[in-house]
Amino acid sequence: MAKALYGAGDVVVLKDGQLRTSRSASTFKILAVLPETGGEIQYRVRSDVEGFERRIAAGEIDVVKSARSKHVPDDPISKGPGEPWFKPSAIRTKK
Repeated sequence: MAKALYGAGDVVVLKDGQLRTSRSASTFKILAVLPETGGEIQYRVRSDVEGFERRIAAGEIDVVKSARSKHVPDDPISKGPGEPWFKPSAIRTKK
């Protein structure tokens, strides 16, 4: 299972490809992280230049030019030494 490196609100730069050149819009804002398809994380993104949203795979993102997300934790399971991930005292119920 792949891990998402970016989260909603992050701005990423796409790699140049057959359909994208350095002159076309290459920066996109991530709107949502989509489920994994074919072993690769998918993202829903939008460019300020284009008038539509598109789905991209994690492999289409230029990791060198894109800053790593501050929204996505390195390991969401481990919170810290001695701190459980589940806290029964945090559960609230109506009376």
